[in-house]
Amino acid sequence: MENINTLAILNKLLQHWKKLVVVAVVAALVGTAVSFLITPLYKSISVVYPVNLMPNSEESNTEQLLQWFNSENVKQSVAKQFNLYKHYKIDTLDPKHNTWFNLKYKELISFSPTLYESIEITVKDKEPEMAQKINQGLIEATNTQIMSVRKERLKEYIKNAEAELQITTRQIDSLKNMITSIKKEFNIIDPLYHAKYIAKEVTSKGTGLSESNSKTAEGIKNYQAELNRLDEVIKGQLDYYVTLRTDLQKYHLDHSNSISYTNVVSTPSLPDTKCYPIRSLIVVLFVLSSVLIASLILILQNTKK
Repeated sequence: MENINTLAILNKLLQHWKKLVVVAVVAALVGTAVSFLITPLYKSISVVYPVNLMPNSEESNTEQLLQWFNSENVKQSVAKQFNLYKHYKIDTLDPKHNTWFNLKYKELISFSPTLYESIEITVKDKEPEMAQKINQGLIEATNTQIMSVRKERLKEYIKNAEAELQITTRQIDSLKNMITSIKKEFNIIDPLYHAKYIAKEVTSKGTGLSESNSKTAEGIKNYQAELNRLDEVIKGQLDYYVTLRTDLQKYHLDHSNSISYTNVVSTPSLPDTKCYPIRSLIVVLFVLSSVLIASLILILQNTKK
């Protein structure tokens, strides 16, 4: 029964094929006109790899860089640089202007990871040169943002290292003062030398020590171990001091230098053909939808009869 009805429907539609052809031609003309009314868009593409990024949590470097590209600071920096609110014809006096801008931004700009751990940046715009400039601006703004945050961290490292250096210096000075005080009190210049000298004096004279040497001998006997311990502590503090100075110099060097965090594999392209709209697809959709609607109307009319 269904086959008979289907054949009957097709036969009825074939009887009106001229009408359907007219509908298809008109729809094609309308679709073509509409496609020319739509503002064409051009697509600029670039590909970058992450470099010089520090490991953070369990994220890969690619995921980190992707987060930076999608950050609000990068978006606002590019919007300000290229005056995108005006370029996208968004009224800043509108209370919801940020919402409209975000929707437009997400529609025209995208970042996506590739199979090879790189990031593809896609920018669409009605002007091919503008699409390329925005694409390049996104790379530069992301580098600037990462560098700015890194320099802030380096300032903290420098401040902490300098404070630790001051503490270490005071500790070393305090240890040196303790050693100097002991040596001065017991007239000790070099414990080993004095010990040998006193032993030689006792052996040669066979008598007791002089008052001065006796006091020195008492100091060596009572404080030799302490002096040795203090010397070891000072050596450890000096090694720590050298490490801090090395780290501080590295922090200063990193802070003063400018490095890139993106290795550009494919520079932003200058598009020469539009990516949107696809006029042939629009025309086909207009024709198919119009013919389908016309067929349904004809079927309903014959059903009533």
